[in-house]
Amino acid sequence: MRAGTSSPPASHHRTAFPRRGLARRIYATFLAATAIPTLIAGLIGVTVSLSVMRTQTLDHLRQETSVRVLGVQQFFDDVAAELHLVARTPDVAELFQALAKGDVRRADQLAAATEQDFVRVVEVHPDVYQMRLLDAAGMERVRVDNRNRATRVIDREHLQNKADRYYVREALARPAGELYVSPLDLNEEFGRIEQPERPVVRLATVVAGPSGQVLGLVVMNLHAQVLIDPLRQMVHEREGVAYLFDRAGRYLHHSALHTAGSTMHSSGPLAESWGDDAFRKLMGARPGTLAAAGNIVAFAPLQFGSAFAGEDGSRWVMALSLSERVLWRSVVNLYVLYAVLLVALGVAAVGGWALSRRLLGPLEDLRREAEVVAEGDFTRRVQVSGHDEIAQLGASFNGMADRLAALYRDLDAQRGRLEVEVASRTRELAGERALLASVFRHAGDAIVAVDGQGRVSLANAAARTLFALTEGQSLGAVWPQWNELAAEAHAGETLRRDVALAERTLSVSVDAATQDGTGHSWVLVARDVSEERNLQDERRQLDRQLFQIEKLATMGELAMGVAHEIGNPLAGMRAVVHALQYDDRLPDDVLEPLVRLEEEIDRLITFLRSFRGFAAPRGLDLQPVALREAVTDILFWTRNEARSQKVEVELDLPESLPRLRADLQQLKQVLLNLVVNALHAMPEGGALRIRARAQGAGVRLEVSDSGCGIPPEVLPRIFDPFFTTRSGGSGLGLGITAKIVREHGATIAVESQPGAGAKFVLDWPAA
Repeated sequence: MRAGTSSPPASHHRTAFPRRGLARRIYATFLAATAIPTLIAGLIGVTVSLSVMRTQTLDHLRQETSVRVLGVQQFFDDVAAELHLVARTPDVAELFQALAKGDVRRADQLAAATEQDFVRVVEVHPDVYQMRLLDAAGMERVRVDNRNRATRVIDREHLQNKADRYYVREALARPAGELYVSPLDLNEEFGRIEQPERPVVRLATVVAGPSGQVLGLVVMNLHAQVLIDPLRQMVHEREGVAYLFDRAGRYLHHSALHTAGSTMHSSGPLAESWGDDAFRKLMGARPGTLAAAGNIVAFAPLQFGSAFAGEDGSRWVMALSLSERVLWRSVVNLYVLYAVLLVALGVAAVGGWALSRRLLGPLEDLRREAEVVAEGDFTRRVQVSGHDEIAQLGASFNGMADRLAALYRDLDAQRGRLEVEVASRTRELAGERALLASVFRHAGDAIVAVDGQGRVSLANAAARTLFALTEGQSLGAVWPQWNELAAEAHAGETLRRDVALAERTLSVSVDAATQDGTGHSWVLVARDVSEERNLQDERRQLDRQLFQIEKLATMGELAMGVAHEIGNPLAGMRAVVHALQYDDRLPDDVLEPLVRLEEEIDRLITFLRSFRGFAAPRGLDLQPVALREAVTDILFWTRNEARSQKVEVELDLPESLPRLRADLQQLKQVLLNLVVNALHAMPEGGALRIRARAQGAGVRLEVSDSGCGIPPEVLPRIFDPFFTTRSGGSGLGLGITAKIVREHGATIAVESQPGAGAKFVLDWPAA
């Protein structure tokens, strides 16, 4: 028997030992020094390695599942915010009010505006392939489809009634402001499942009226692809299966060797295979892992976040299932490694026994080569000759060196793959972080993060502009109201209210979070809603005006009857008084009172005629009217009064003006009222200007004077019936004027400053 090395050659030592006493002691010492520590270390290493490997593998599976779930939750929060925003737009509520009133023209205008809002949403979110607005009866009023990234607005003739769909009934039963999420199912069109089959998730929210009544429903259809893609990513390069369970227990699944179609699967067979207890734990509200039917399953509930409400909001589950055989393959390799070590220990024991009987020289060679191999040089081998135990030990050493070299190469290759994967994941995370940073920077709402000391730790551009902030600055120092809001905000709850900032109104949302039980931090989201609130105030003012108009119309009808009943006796009284004036037998001292009586009766009759003209509806004789001719007649009637007051009249009426679509007599009535009011405003003389220009599909007419003007407190009421500031006036002139203008589909407005005259502007449709 011979033992040596390939390079450099090893020297051989020959030492003889007694066959019994010394050999036995060497063998016993060798076994005690190698076998016992190796066995103890091996047992500890196997136990600890198995525990660490199981823990790391399960943690990795739970983390991967949770990351995918968080990505889906973020997407749902984004589209839910869009859906809430669309449902709360004034155009949607006004559309239902216009439909209720039968105002088709207004309803079409509002429907077009809502369609544009829907188009904007589906263009921003390509996974939204359909948005619809349904009334309370389930009838589609607006619908926008997004097929293959091509947006199409569905015309009125192809809108459908969805009252028989389960998701419509369930969504309408939800309170206003709460979002409804449907189970996963296949989309239907005209009562049939759409081909090819399309898995779909529907989001819906109720549109409520001012008093809380249900007006309709905004529905958003999402491609289930947005949920299926994370499944595909979860099983990439894995021999496992990913599942998505909805709140009804049905599921989609995907594996690396088999891609599921669009068909939904019942959970019955899967529950039987995994067991009812495991399936109930899987569908619970907490993430975790479980062992079922030879599989290790990591799962996490799909919490939809603050955008969703309702008891079913956490019943969706994403799960990743791996076979225990695949999962613990690396554990088997660990067993093999320790088995090899145990074999090596046995070989070492045999070698020690042989050493005790024979020569220790070849073992010194093995020791030196083992040191070289331990330093990382796996090219060195022991030259072995013979067929005894030492030769076998040399062969085992060479085999171990080969295996270590192969294991080192495998580890080096695995390290390279891990480095590539880490670099890829790092790039993905950097891209996602850049995207989130871009969204944060360019968000229209002001977003501010405040630490426990009240300092600004993070603020986007909108926040810095709105509050004039810099990071590290105390928010309470630049905005004193913040201290009150921070004191009222509680962890786990969102504080929402409107607050004033300078001359603006802000809608703020404050979320508080506990920091390690030692303090709080806050996230503030603020939006400038001054214009929205002003629009709401204007709308309430319009509602009050409409109520006043309806009340005046009712009073007008009542007054018409009274005027009729008074007018007939007055006419009789006037005839009697007139006849008495020509009676020769009448004493002279009675004649003058009769004349005054007749004058008062005439004045009362004139008032009743003006009153009747305001209250009674009159038919319009619409025809093309030349504005210049109408103005010429009015100026002819009033020229004497203008001359007596030294009022100069300036006309600017081009020959090219189009004809107006108007009732000539009523148009003259409007012009006469405006001219007479202008003359009354200039008792000491001045300038009366009448100017007209073609504008769009009509004519803009301006009647202005250089009189005393209209006080600001009076200006909003000049068109109110019976309102007047002139002694002896009835208050009906401008009221009748505004009524005639509205009946012709025209508009009238007034501009005035005290002491600078007044200008009435009419936009009148052309013939």
